[in-house]
Amino acid sequence: MLKVLIVDDEYYFRQALKISLPWEELGFQIAGEAKNGEEALVLMSEIGPDIVLVDINMPIMDGMEFIQKAKQSEQETKFIMLTGQSEFVYAKMAVQLGVFNYVLKPIDEDELRRSLLEIKDLIHKERSVKLDYERLKQQATENMPMLKERLLNEWLQGNGVVDSSTTSDRLQYLGINLHAPLYRVFVVDIDSQEELVSEEDKHIRKLAVQHIAQEFIRNAYPCASCHDANDRYVVILGVPTASSDSVEAIGEAIRKSVQATLGCTVTIGVGNGYPGFEAISVSYQEALVALKHRFVLGGNQVILHSMIAESGMKVSLFSVERRIGLLMSMRIGNLTETEEWLTTFFQDARTKNASIEMLFVSALEIVSTCLEFLDEMSQSFEDVFQDTVKSDILQYIQQLNSFGELERWIRNLILKVISHVHGRKQSRAAKVVDEVKLYIQNHYGNEELRIVDLANSVHMNYNHLCYVFKKETSITINDYLTELRIKKAKGLFDQGEKIVQHVASQVGYADANYFGKCFKKYIGIAPSKYVNNIQ
Repeated sequence: MLKVLIVDDEYYFRQALKISLPWEELGFQIAGEAKNGEEALVLMSEIGPDIVLVDINMPIMDGMEFIQKAKQSEQETKFIMLTGQSEFVYAKMAVQLGVFNYVLKPIDEDELRRSLLEIKDLIHKERSVKLDYERLKQQATENMPMLKERLLNEWLQGNGVVDSSTTSDRLQYLGINLHAPLYRVFVVDIDSQEELVSEEDKHIRKLAVQHIAQEFIRNAYPCASCHDANDRYVVILGVPTASSDSVEAIGEAIRKSVQATLGCTVTIGVGNGYPGFEAISVSYQEALVALKHRFVLGGNQVILHSMIAESGMKVSLFSVERRIGLLMSMRIGNLTETEEWLTTFFQDARTKNASIEMLFVSALEIVSTCLEFLDEMSQSFEDVFQDTVKSDILQYIQQLNSFGELERWIRNLILKVISHVHGRKQSRAAKVVDEVKLYIQNHYGNEELRIVDLANSVHMNYNHLCYVFKKETSITINDYLTELRIKKAKGLFDQGEKIVQHVASQVGYADANYFGKCFKKYIGIAPSKYVNNIQ
């Protein structure tokens, strides 16, 4: 119901007006009446009417003065002027003041009804728009942290479009104050949470570490923080100079406070300082490289990339691309391809004159990949190397005396893992999986290849084949097919193919854009960039 206030100095006119229309049936409620503008102003604040029917000519305070004063309040009231024919010119002035309409006396009930229904429709529309606006404001407020995280992660990945004409407004909108000569990135990672079983406890600890870091950083430098794709806490610092002393001191203060307050330890990787938002991704990658060397240098410390770079540890030998290649070879169980992978890896390490620290880190990453593969196959590491306890691997690697010893150990590890997983007596399911893999090997270039075709080739029900393949290999048929196609595409690029569309069609993709997305997902960069890097 919309509340209506009647303001007129004639008592009998007000009474007649109240019974002239079926107010409630029309959606209105007579909430009050007043005989002049002064009384009406008091009632306005008391009842908050939606609509006021007001006469122009009244004693003490006429309708015009009343409307002017009522408009000064924050109430969104609509006014309909009641006027005699001789006062028509004043009614026009009232409309200019924002009065919705005027109705001539004596009142024509149909005219009044139409005017009231029009104003009712307008009020409902305005309220609907206001509700939509408030809902959008609420959604924007609720989504602000997510929008901020998205922007900062775009910067970390080097994908953010940095436009000086719009960046400042976007930062202000998101509440990010980050203008400085140089930018450096902190990556804070909890060393171990194995003693915590509950995910809730781990989340609480993560928030506590974040709070401690913010307390030490926010008063020292302009900063913005987020969590990256691996849920590590990342802080972008705006610093005045390239000096590392004060930044390292803050990192040390955070590390000590976490250990003393929470009883756990963190390692902090710190990138170098660079000018411009576009260089944030460079500092972030450096911070990750620094953090990675916790496995060699030990945790519970602040590791500066400048320190790593000086020791010749900057470049990683075990790239995302190499990890995917190793996993693929192990999943297929192809010893020839695995041997080729190992030969290429160690030749590259010798060519780059890799330091022992770089080799230790790469060895740990290869061990991690083997563990991942064994976990996929529901196998235990101890089943493969009963004489090497998992917790002593780092110590074992560090005790090796030469490059050759490390190479032989890694070769032995990988080949034993493959032999253990693929050397078991083949069951019917394993044979079916091998037949499916062979069929895929022979038909991966067919863009029309479907799982139902694979099922028909081994005379097995579609759903049952999907279940058997996933159970035996720990990956789906589609994932296996995609990995194989991308690997073959990479091989074509490596052999000199440059046209992405041509390569896509050769490995079974009719849509080059979709091929590009799949290639980037598995290799880490777009195919066009991969081709350019080869050149």
